[in-house]
Parts: sequence; C-alpha cells; structure tokens
Amino acid sequence: MSSSSGSGPGRGKKQVNARPSPGAERGRGRTPDGGGGSWRGLLFAGLALLVVAGLLVANRAVDDRAQEPAAREPAADSAPHSAGADDQTPDQREFGALLARRDPEDPAAMGEVDAPVVMVAYSDYNCPYCGRWARETQPELMHYVERGDLRIEWRDFPIITGSSETVSHAARAAGMQGGFWEFHEAYFTHGEKFEGEALEEVLDGIVAELGMDPERFEEDRHGDEVASMVSRDFAEAQGIGVTSTPAFLVNGQPLMGAQPLSVFVSAIEDALADAGRDGDG
Repeated sequence: MSSSSGSGPGRGKKQVNARPSPGAERGRGRTPDGGGGSWRGLLFAGLALLVVAGLLVANRAVDDRAQEPAAREPAADSAPHSAGADDQTPDQREFGALLARRDPEDPAAMGEVDAPVVMVAYSDYNCPYCGRWARETQPELMHYVERGDLRIEWRDFPIITGSSETVSHAARAAGMQGGFWEFHEAYFTHGEKFEGEALEEVLDGIVAELGMDPERFEEDRHGDEVASMVSRDFAEAQGIGVTSTPAFLVNGQPLMGAQPLSVFVSAIEDALADAGRDGDG
C-alpha cells in the first residue's frame, strides 16, 4: 500500500492503491446475498487450516491473493440464512471460537475482553446487508455489550466494490485516533455506496464531524500498518471459507446474513447459557 506523499489531505488520487484491492480481484459491483451455503461446510476444514498455518496468531500482511476464488453472483431471490448450532459438532464450534482475538488494544472491538460471548463480524462497508445490520440490529444488542456479556469484534472483508478497501482503510485510520466505531456508525448512516470524489467528500465530512486530525488520518489510511490490519482480516475470512457478507461467528456458531434480531438474540442467549450466565430469557 502506498503511503501519502504530502502533508495535506489531498483528494481523489490518494485512494488509488499500489497493490490490487480485494474488491478488484473478487469482482466489483456485485451485490451480496448475505448468505453462503458452502460456508458451513468449509468452516471446519478452513479453521483447521488456519490453526495449522498459524493465521490465528499472524499479524503480518498477506499480499499474495492471486489464487482467490471468484466472488459468487447470488440469485436475485436469494435471502440470508443461518447455520444452526445443531449443524455443527462441538469441535467445529471450538475451532470457530478460537477466532476471537480478545485483544485489549483492538480499536475495532467493543465490549469486555473477558466477555463470555464473542461475536466476530466479517463485513464490507459497501454491503447493503452489512449496513442494515449495523443500523438496525447492532444497536439492539448493545445492552449485552454494556453489561459485559458480549464482545463484538469487527473483521474487514472488502469484496463488494472497488472502493470497499478504501473505506476499510479509512475506518482503521479512524481507529488509530480512537474513533473506529464512531466512523463505522457515521459511514453506515449514509446507507449507500460511494466512489471516487464522492467518497473522498464523505470521508472528509466524517473526519471533520468527528474532530479528527485530517493530516494524520490521510497518512494512516495510506500506511502499511492499516494495510496490514485489513489484509489480516481478509485472509482470515477467506481462510474459513467466507464468500459473502455479512458473516458472523457467535462463540464459534456461524450465522450468515442480516438475520432478524431474534436469530442473534437466540445465538447469544444460547452461548450465555453454555457459559453458565443468565441472559434476558
């Protein structure tokens, strides 16, 4: 990833990255169905490979994505769906739970590090289902976070459009100034995708609204550290067979798509019960 060359914000040209973006390689402009029937079957094998390969503890960027599978083109009438707990063995759920990083310094995580339930969310800022989940479902789960029962860890999986990786990098740059979740909320509030100058104007507006240092933001979002963060998340998602967004793991149980709130509540309540904690029910 090329770093910014000037001290000022500079618009338009800086969003062009030196390395190919995941969105460019996975197929631009494709709308996700929010689900993937093959994901459940790939989960166990993918997680085992991650453990063997050491991807669970790797922090380095993954630059070689030449062998990535093409993003699936969903059917027009496809709908998000979930993998229930009954579809997995205990070993599969245990492998899935290992993906929770529980890093106290992670700016893209909210909730107590030792929360009994961790939800890992693989998402794309230009995914309409991801936006719907962020606007409608996430706020309804915050009481679990606030009382220490739930931790949410964001993972970047930018596959939808050419600008998906640009926004992921911007969000991570905001996180380096302590504003990841504020950026997350502000961007998803728009409810649409942006490209080129329109995107740069939106990013400018968010930076100003959140009172961030614009020069540091520009330097960080084009820097190697941010690129490494996004690459790590992308490799993790790809390694467990995620092919569309949003995709979630709740203590290792996979949930695909912007499911109704009740599906997430049920998964969290079940995980709390397994941990010996009382939930809302």
